[in-house]
Amino acid sequence: MKFNKRIGGVAGALLLLLAGSVAVYAFFSATGTGSGKASAVTAQSILITPTSCTNADLYPGGPPGAICFSLTNPNPYTVHFTNVQYLPPPTAITANNSSCPAGNVAIAFPPPTTIVDYTVAPGQTTGFSIPGVLQMETFAVDNCQGASFNVPILLIGAQR
Repeated sequence: MKFNKRIGGVAGALLLLLAGSVAVYAFFSATGTGSGKASAVTAQSILITPTSCTNADLYPGGPPGAICFSLTNPNPYTVHFTNVQYLPPPTAITANNSSCPAGNVAIAFPPPTTIVDYTVAPGQTTGFSIPGVLQMETFAVDNCQGASFNVPILLIGAQR
């Protein structure tokens, strides 16, 4: 009997050792190579919308008045503008009143500053004004009272 117990004990230990070895060999390590993918957004144009200034400041022969506008940024990042151009002065200026042709106003001479400092947060609309841009001619007719004028501008900026 002693012999059987020993054989049984040795066989059991051997079986246990074998089972542990199989378990060790069953867990292989692995590696993989390849690549992940990321996509960049496509920059959207900033929408420039003419708005009314709080104070009307144009009159025949008077000093140049401000232009007012809002900027809408549809991008997921902030945009900062540092330069403005008036395009093309003055022939593209339009009037909201056909009785007051746009020829009654002109871009101020000398042209106003082209340096600006405008920042628009992502998904936001923000209002701005540039003083001293548009001048009403001394020959402007009475029908220009209360008229408004759209001045095409180009703002130059970058992501911030």
